[in-house]
Amino acid sequence: MRYLLLLTTDSAPLPAALQRFTIELIQAGVLLAGELLAVDGLLVELGADGSCRVDDTPTADARANALWIVQASDRAEAVEWARRLPVDRGRVEVRRIVGGAAAEA
Repeated sequence: MRYLLLLTTDSAPLPAALQRFTIELIQAGVLLAGELLAVDGLLVELGADGSCRVDDTPTADARANALWIVQASDRAEAVEWARRLPVDRGRVEVRRIVGGAAAEA
């Protein structure tokens, strides 16, 4: 199964530490994709009435810093990878990816 690991923190993780984590994923053969995210994201809110509000500050106190898509046998394995992230505080959202051709395999 494929899982998204989305790191959000209010402190900037060291790029070298995130690179070492990414290399660990590669060496384990589980990394499908991984990216650092720019801090200049947008929040687009879509209303049921068709309205659209754009805010240039995605969140007031935390921003998504990086994402990885990993191949894991189950959610517990994906959570274990999330626990290995080299950050002192923040959160990692772990979400199973259910769509796409790879999900059919």
